This record gives sequence, structure tokens and C-alpha cells, in this order.
Amino acid sequence: MYDLIIIGGGVAGMTAAIYAARSGLSALIIEKAGFGGQAALTAKIENYPSYKEIEGFQLAADIKAQVDALGVESRSADVTGLKKENDIFTVATDSDSYQSKAVIIANGVRRRELGIPGEDKLRGRGVSWCAVCDGGFFRKKKTAVIGAGNSALGDAIYLSNLCEEVYLIFRRDYPTATKSYMDQLEKIDNIRLMPRHIPVEIKGDFVVNALTVKNVDSGEMSDIEVNGVFEAIGLIPDNDLFSELAELDENGYIITDGEMRTKTPGLFAAGDTRQKSLRQIVTACSDGAQAATAAHDFLKIGL
Repeated sequence: MYDLIIIGGGVAGMTAAIYAARSGLSALIIEKAGFGGQAALTAKIENYPSYKEIEGFQLAADIKAQVDALGVESRSADVTGLKKENDIFTVATDSDSYQSKAVIIANGVRRRELGIPGEDKLRGRGVSWCAVCDGGFFRKKKTAVIGAGNSALGDAIYLSNLCEEVYLIFRRDYPTATKSYMDQLEKIDNIRLMPRHIPVEIKGDFVVNALTVKNVDSGEMSDIEVNGVFEAIGLIPDNDLFSELAELDENGYIITDGEMRTKTPGLFAAGDTRQKSLRQIVTACSDGAQAATAAHDFLKIGL
């Protein structure tokens, strides 16, 4: 029996673990993939206080080392169920089940997919959602990045250092990324902007060799010869599993109050998984700290 179980080992979950351990709570983090979440998949972070810039993987590793040094237990497993009976939570996973007096949901979000022909067939064979993870496979090759926001431009900029040519494909007239990304983009010669285009099919027998795009104005279809397609079209929550104990908004994000409390006493949510206007590493840290503090107060003071 733990005082607290934290579902998700991203920045919010790991920060919650740090605050929980420092307040004397016994805690367990359950993470299905790699610790660090979206931060670990970010090439370069330039807006986290105290660092002019740092690789996302390194920041995630540093936070995990701090968690381990505090003696917080961790498990690699996929959470399959959450229930509460007699004031005790049971978290079921694909390998075991665990019990606690309080739970923080910090499971983050998953990457949105295009849903076009060829995507599933060529997944892992040129179709990717992580430029940092897979960019090295495309050195001196041609790639395409789908999207117009900060993540898409960040991926394109990262790939431009590896690839012969990078196509940035987006539906709008201009990218929607912030000025800092746009300023970097203007200095790079091997990124080709393709505004007013959408992807309609990813082609290849065993690996990606082309991407079919459509001009949204003329309807004209054309093929671009690429070896890799990187999707950066947004993130979506995956919270159906918790819908009985936590209220979800129309987009599937968990609704909390300012103390990260959900509608169920003892259940909290932190980070990208909850309804909020800004999803950044620094706000994930804040959420995690607040959730762990609220969990401590719930367990020790009864608030």
C-alpha cells in the first residue's frame, strides 16, 4: 500500500514524485513508455528557467535522476484500470495491480495521427512522430514534416541539420509558430515551405518513398519524393479510462480546480492531461508540485 500512486512519468509526474517524497509520502510512479514524456522527445528547450538551452532528453534524465535519488519507486507498465473502494484506490496495469490512498493522473497526451492511406502500413518504416528519436535514420535524405505550430517547426529545424531537404507542409497561409521559431526558420536554406497543401497518401512498398499532397485551392495532386514523413499535427488526451472518477471536458481533458483536485476526493490530475490554456514544461512542473502538495494535505490534514 502506497500513500500516493502517480500515473505517468513525464515532467508533471516526476515533479509530483519529488514533492511527494520530500513531504514524507511513500510514492510509486507508473510509466508505460520512457520517463520524460513529451519533453524527452523535444530536441532543444530554450524556455525553461536556469537553462539558456538544453536537450529535452537531458532535462528529462536529470529530473529522473533526482526522483531516483529520493528513493521513489517506479514501474514500467501500462495502466489498464482505476477504481476506488472504501477510500482505497486500485490501479490495475498489464502486469500487476497496486493500491494507494491517493492518485495523481499525469499521463500526458498522445500524438494526433493523420489517418491517411499508407500511414499504418509504413509506421516505423519512414512514418514517425518523433524527429529527435528517428531523425538520425534520414541523414542526407529527404523528409517531410506535417504541421504549422511550434512542434512542427522545431522538428523541421532539427531535421534540417541532418537531411538533404525538409518539406514543411501545412494547410494555412503561414505557420502558426512563435516568432523565435520563425526567426530560426528564415535562416535555413534546406527547408521548403509548402503552404496551402495537405497530405493525402504516404507511398512505399516496404519503406516510405513518396508523399502525395493536395493543393487546397486548386485541388491539384502531386507527389513529393521523400524517405521520411514526420507528423506534428497536435496532441490529444487519452482519458476514457478515468472518466468515471474524473470529469472530462468536450475534448477529453480532465477538469480540475486550482489545486489539481478532480471530482473524486483523493484523485488529482497534473500536466498536459488536464484542462488548461498553456501546456509547457514549466507549467507541468507547477502542476506536479501543486498536485503533490494537495495530495499531502488530503492525506495528512484531511483537506
